[in-house]
Amino acid sequence: MEEDFLGWKEPMWAALASAMDLEEREAVYEPVFEITEKPDMNADDDTVYLGEPNKNHLESSSKGPYNAHNPYIAPIAESKELFNDKNRNCLHMEIDVSGSNLSYTTGDHIAVWPTNSGKEVDRFINILGLTERRHTVIAVKGLDATAKVPFPSPTTYDAVVRYQLEIGAGLSRQFVAQLAQFAPNDEIKAELTKAGTDADYFRENVYNKNYNIAQFLESMSGGEKWEKIPFSIFIEALHKLQPRYYSISSSSMVQKNKISITAVVGTLDTPGAPNVVKGVTTNYLLALKQKQHGDPHPDPHGLDYAITGPRNKYDGIHVPVHVRHSNFKLPSDPARPVIMVGPGTGVAPFRGFVAERAQQAKNGENVGKTILFFGCRNKSEDFLYEDEWKQYKEDLGDNFELITAFSRDGPNKVYVQHRLKEHAEEVNQLLEKKAYFYVCGDASNMAREVSDVLSSIVSEQRGVPKQKGEEIVKGMRASNQYQEDVWS
Repeated sequence: MEEDFLGWKEPMWAALASAMDLEEREAVYEPVFEITEKPDMNADDDTVYLGEPNKNHLESSSKGPYNAHNPYIAPIAESKELFNDKNRNCLHMEIDVSGSNLSYTTGDHIAVWPTNSGKEVDRFINILGLTERRHTVIAVKGLDATAKVPFPSPTTYDAVVRYQLEIGAGLSRQFVAQLAQFAPNDEIKAELTKAGTDADYFRENVYNKNYNIAQFLESMSGGEKWEKIPFSIFIEALHKLQPRYYSISSSSMVQKNKISITAVVGTLDTPGAPNVVKGVTTNYLLALKQKQHGDPHPDPHGLDYAITGPRNKYDGIHVPVHVRHSNFKLPSDPARPVIMVGPGTGVAPFRGFVAERAQQAKNGENVGKTILFFGCRNKSEDFLYEDEWKQYKEDLGDNFELITAFSRDGPNKVYVQHRLKEHAEEVNQLLEKKAYFYVCGDASNMAREVSDVLSSIVSEQRGVPKQKGEEIVKGMRASNQYQEDVWS
């Protein structure tokens, strides 16, 4: 699983008020949180949170258990570029978890706690007219018993925007409508009201342009500050900045104290949109990699990051993480055959799977047939872990088979699902021997097509109707013989 663009497939911003007819009456904002500036306090005071996730981290006494509420600040043992392509990046990182009591098993996920890019933090703070007060200490409290502040307080405007709010996500129509009442002038107010009430107009003029909130406000006002917007509205309307999950690409049997990450640095470029969305977390990891390799001021794609963390506690080569356990697992009996389909970084967990099977073979265990279908654009540019597969072939012999699909190396685009179809007979024979079938990668296209192809293979090879083939694959899913680790 690989996540980086939270909120970009569909607008994910919650409405701030109960359902109402926005065209009949203007929504009046009623705050849920109270923001109080504390001029008597200094941002350097040791009671002020500058991005620390909890009190232990604030007091420099971070201790386990480390989990979704308490990340481990892990050293990056090593990092490298996997692509041979000057226009794209794919990172391999080894995260050292020794001494943390964090444990993982092959197939689990690692969560990376990101920070927003300095470029977008500055844009957000500037358009709200908060530049001079960005380091002012603020206390945040709920105005009723049900309003739970989603981060520690007291803190600063800068810390909230940098570490706590999902400022890079897409916009919802409800939120645009809610902001209209705070517009700098009546003309802008009318524009926001129209965008907030007319779904087609909103999609064409806001959503399709890939605006984040600050870019949208800049565009609407021509850079004029939006000083009337209460800061509390963003705490209520924007999601909290969430950890991103990546399939672990190492085997716990081979390296239990180091967790590998394999991640493409994300870019979402929509034709006709003025803004290219840059992956928040993968660019953050790229900045850490650049720092580790000697760049004193990493600035990936113009996105500078506070990689040293709050109060410089991360020193540029540490990253906050936790582990999430998964049901995406190898069969308990290593003699069972396995078929894996993982194009691009979907190959990540399968690097761990194959490494584990190779180690089991070295340990003298009987390891079954292990087939990996891997696809990428070009053999010379993005063939991930090419040399490692050769080593695993030596370790596993005929029991390891790598089947590749390079979509841009020939006259026709060839994908993993095409290769799967070409190997229909072998795939079916292994399935009849109760092989486990795994898919990792894009859910919306690749994973769905692979499932369809597999149903066709079963149908054709066994001489049964297509519907029966689909039922057999459905049964494989129900019994955990068919497993997916996918993202949209």
